Amino acid sequence: MKYYVFVRNFVFCCCLLTLNISVVYGQEIQLVKYQFTNSNTNPDANPIGSPNLTLSGLNYSGSYGNPFSSLYTNTDGRIIELTISTLGYENIKVEWDGGFFFGNNNRTHQWQLQVDSGSGYGTVIYTQTCSGSWVSIPAQNLSNSFNNKASIKIRITSNVSNNRYVYIDNLIVKGAPNDDEPPVIVATGDQGFCDGDPALNVVESISITDPDPSDTQLDAMSVQISSGYVNGEDVLSIIGSHPNIADSWDTTTGRLTLTGPATFVEFESAISSVQYTNASGTPTYGARIFSITLEQANFLSESNHFYEFISDVGIRWDDARDAAAARTYYGLQGYLATLSSQAESDLAGAQISGAGWLGGSDEDVEGVWKWMTGPEVGTVFWNGLAGGSSPSWAFWNTGEPNNVGSGGEDYAHITDNTVGIPGSWNDLPIAGGGGAYQPKGYVVEYGGTTGDPVLQISATTSITVGITPIPVGLFHD
Repeated sequence: MKYYVFVRNFVFCCCLLTLNISVVYGQEIQLVKYQFTNSNTNPDANPIGSPNLTLSGLNYSGSYGNPFSSLYTNTDGRIIELTISTLGYENIKVEWDGGFFFGNNNRTHQWQLQVDSGSGYGTVIYTQTCSGSWVSIPAQNLSNSFNNKASIKIRITSNVSNNRYVYIDNLIVKGAPNDDEPPVIVATGDQGFCDGDPALNVVESISITDPDPSDTQLDAMSVQISSGYVNGEDVLSIIGSHPNIADSWDTTTGRLTLTGPATFVEFESAISSVQYTNASGTPTYGARIFSITLEQANFLSESNHFYEFISDVGIRWDDARDAAAARTYYGLQGYLATLSSQAESDLAGAQISGAGWLGGSDEDVEGVWKWMTGPEVGTVFWNGLAGGSSPSWAFWNTGEPNNVGSGGEDYAHITDNTVGIPGSWNDLPIAGGGGAYQPKGYVVEYGGTTGDPVLQISATTSITVGITPIPVGLFHD
């Protein structure tokens, strides 16, 4: 006894669908579609999807004649089964536009569409008595509130047997991005600070709002000197009483963390009370840029991107690349950081707790260093070894890259801050090295990917540190 299920134009392999769709919170979109043509003779796969949907667990084997391919039984019975990532979506719907099968004469057959979100299958059953001819299966759908489930499993079964055939048309999965839109942060401040001045508030005004009026609370926020920070001189502190908010100043990163939970109004009050002062009698002159953002990733106004260091001791470069690509920040796609300015490298370097992987490599052609991740994928940023040159910008540590060792060193990382120039880069083998060269994690960058949503979850202000004007005379008419 043989059993065959024919699906025209199905996706027959495990794959990662990476087509770009702009996210609109709450609006239903098509997550993935397996579209089948009306012709049995020319099956073409036409998947349509949003980023990071994964297809797996598909039972596929061989073909039955030409040109049909068969998806057929496994040990569990006559099943087509696939798993789709749905994390971050709600109100998932699974539909097919219809199909048909050739059943045994005067026998009753069932065709089932099942969806399991981890707590059992929901099922739509279509029952039809056949008469030895082709029978159409009408359009069906199965809807449920599969909210914030990491994945759903779709199972299609039939009791058709004895070499009878089943076809499916247009299997579609739909869902809506979660309605939990991020808050909107707006701040103003462009001031000057001179030698001997008293502490100065870093914002002149601040507002935190949310499109959902029921959202009025945050867990944490931060104020960071994201550009121009001078460790040992610049200090941020908070004045006044803020009973529901704890503050913590990190001299390494130039970051003041404010931890709740607390209401928007309480965070507005706390941030309005954050002050800048300079502890040096001879301060370093120049601009200090302050990033006010939700506590997690760090914002850099120069690039309009977010950055965070993920601790993962011993992780390989390729695993870090994949892990970064699996991360999102309020809908922004993550990737191993591609640093193209001193400000980016300084901000990333200030966050690390040890050697941290970046998205650069010369694995394709020795000595030709390219960004392998993110929107800048394929961009060459360095040619040669330590004496080489950059067509754009690079920040190698002294004597790097050097490609030492029998297996060479083809992957870029920010060096541990105890090694050479802080925030600078080094090349390592794919698994890293030992001691200070053991990978302690990786730097993830968010922003710039086609299809990213437009967010306003951070704001920037500035204070320019300068020389106190000295009167040189008195003049009168």
